[in-house]
Amino acid sequence: MRVRDFMSTNVVTVDEKTSIDDARKIMGAHKIRRLPVMKKDKLLGLVTERMLLEASPSPATSLSIHELHYLLAKMTVKEIMVKNPDTISPDIPAEEALQLGQEKGYGAFPVVENKRLVGMVTESDIVRMMTRVLGVKERGKRIDIRASNNFGNMKKIMDILDKNKTVLLSLMTLPPEEWEKDWLVMLRLKSEDTGPITMELGSSGFNVTYVG
Repeated sequence: MRVRDFMSTNVVTVDEKTSIDDARKIMGAHKIRRLPVMKKDKLLGLVTERMLLEASPSPATSLSIHELHYLLAKMTVKEIMVKNPDTISPDIPAEEALQLGQEKGYGAFPVVENKRLVGMVTESDIVRMMTRVLGVKERGKRIDIRASNNFGNMKKIMDILDKNKTVLLSLMTLPPEEWEKDWLVMLRLKSEDTGPITMELGSSGFNVTYVG
């Protein structure tokens, strides 16, 4: 799955001359936390909800309410935005976008193609994507097993599911930690009765650690 398959395409943007006060209102109206800053069709920067809050005068200030509004009306997003923000291509795999976000500590990326902003991908988009990948919206059962990465083990698991005519909703594996020997394999199955599958997995040499 690539970024273009789950990114948000109806991106709300602001002009570089947009006031901080207006940007804050736009975020509130659209229930978003980031705004790409544009100059015509060119991406100049990115402003976040946190930046807007930090740019606003402290409640403890001695300025009057009229002076506060005047200051906010004069300050623009160009003054506080992150210039030339990191962007990603819509064609990179979802896991690369996730890894990049973790490495850089970012919660979102503008998506650029042919120098044009075509979308935004945020942690919420990735959560929705993972929900689809893991098949959690489908009613089913989960079985966790410990297995080595020996050739043929995955075929054994699939053969057991096929024999029991069970649909596999999702499969996820986690490599062992330093103190562990086997991989953790998590199966989500479209089945009401996993008893026969659990017994057959156990008799085939797999260590079943969870059924639910």
